[in-house]
Amino acid sequence: MGTYQIYLENIKKTYKDPKELVVFENLCLKIIESEIVAIIGPSGSGKTTLLNLIGVIDNPDEGTIEILGKDIRNLNENEKANFRNENIGFIFQMPHLVNELTIFENVLIPSLIKYKFLNGNVKKRAIELLEYMELAQKKDNFPFEISGGERRRVEIARALMNSPKIIIADEPTANLDPNLKFSIMDLIYKIRKDFKTTIIFSTHDYEILKYADKIYKIENRKLKLISEEN
Repeated sequence: MGTYQIYLENIKKTYKDPKELVVFENLCLKIIESEIVAIIGPSGSGKTTLLNLIGVIDNPDEGTIEILGKDIRNLNENEKANFRNENIGFIFQMPHLVNELTIFENVLIPSLIKYKFLNGNVKKRAIELLEYMELAQKKDNFPFEISGGERRRVEIARALMNSPKIIIADEPTANLDPNLKFSIMDLIYKIRKDFKTTIIFSTHDYEILKYADKIYKIENRKLKLISEEN
């Protein structure tokens, strides 16, 4: 297990709505450092639930789940929040940016949560990430003053702010036009190379699956490996 950054074994997850609904049963997933893994499946199959398990947002009912060698079932809610903030970056289907804050201030949010104050090194990293995203010239703009593709890059910069080992992206190209979606995926692919980050993304868009090292499909409450790059 020590060789895997993400280790799920015999996971069972249920919801009561109001009857018991089994989302996963005997689900297994093992991901090593710097892999890009895609999760596909029809709507309602459990893609977001799986990302929430990996992202230490939710707990399974049964099974083993270790993220970066830590058994997340043994963490209390405060410990889980700290673990997430320090180790996992999130890219949401719709950019969750604060309109009242500038682009620069939005990128700083994870470090403000982590350190409770902002020092020079933290601010320098935020500027460097905006430069990496080719957005430094817009650092004083507000989210409503930039384009949808730019907002997505701001969110990616924010996800990288605390140097996470894992990035989780839920439908990262949703609502983007074809040119923008490929530029965003090119950026995600570059991040894996430059930052040695493990990336897991869900998608309905089969055109972006070429960016993944492995593709899993949720089927019959389990994960099926359908493609693996040699």
